[in-house]
Amino acid sequence: MEGYEQEPDTTTTQQPAKRETFLTVLCILTFISCGLGIMRSLIITPLADFMIDIVKQSPKYDADMYTELFTLLKAGWGYYLVNLLLVLLELTGAVMMWNLKKNGFHFYTIANILLLYIPVTWLGLEFNYFEGFLTAAFVTMYAMQMRYMR
Repeated sequence: MEGYEQEPDTTTTQQPAKRETFLTVLCILTFISCGLGIMRSLIITPLADFMIDIVKQSPKYDADMYTELFTLLKAGWGYYLVNLLLVLLELTGAVMMWNLKKNGFHFYTIANILLLYIPVTWLGLEFNYFEGFLTAAFVTMYAMQMRYMR
């Protein structure tokens, strides 16, 4: 029949999955955090001595108060290369979750757990409970969003 257009059959067409707003917010926060982590990993080692000098020039400088900071600043390229790789793994996981892929959750979680324990095992620093709480909170919030992923 001329001039007759058949309507598409919408019963068999799959609609693309829609990302939940909360998952979008979590991913954006993770993208920001990863960007800062990448910058930190690339900037600290070349500028470590300069940053230490600035801290030491402070009128309220107390060496005992800055021991942990100085340990982190002097950790070296090896430490920050591992840190960079883990941040990139975290970013990969976040991008996968942005695209609604469940495997991204596992990449994200593994990277964040390792990022928590690298300073403890590599540098002998104390476990940071605040970072541990934030990591647990974000992993939990992402876990709650897994039902929207495939």
